[in-house]
Amino acid sequence: MSSINSHADVVTDLRELGEAVDRSPEVKDEVEKERQAVAASLTEIESLKSRQIELTGLKQQTTQQLKSAVVRGKEAAQQLRAIMKAKFGLKSERLVQFKVAPVRPRSRRPLLEKKPADREVAGSQPSTPPSKPST
Repeated sequence: MSSINSHADVVTDLRELGEAVDRSPEVKDEVEKERQAVAASLTEIESLKSRQIELTGLKQQTTQQLKSAVVRGKEAAQQLRAIMKAKFGLKSERLVQFKVAPVRPRSRRPLLEKKPADREVAGSQPSTPPSKPST
């Protein structure tokens, strides 16, 4: 007999085995203890499978609740940070405490001298390539 691995196949096999024993009265008394063990296992498997399906639904529901709670938390944090900006001012360094970047003055970069791109550097070749002799 081949190996049975899926839950549905195991449940079907256990049911059929119990029914086969019930249809055989000559061996029913001799294997009653084992038949009851099979029946108990079948009941336990069905109960646990039902619980597993229920928990899958609860897990999905809990995940949805968790996602919405995270969104609400982010919105509340955003509102609180906005209040802190209004209370302390946009330039206050105390905003860093609330993980808000204060508006800081920009440092001016010194003007760089532009390098002459079109001028020839002494000792170098001219910028225009020599023309090809016509043949």
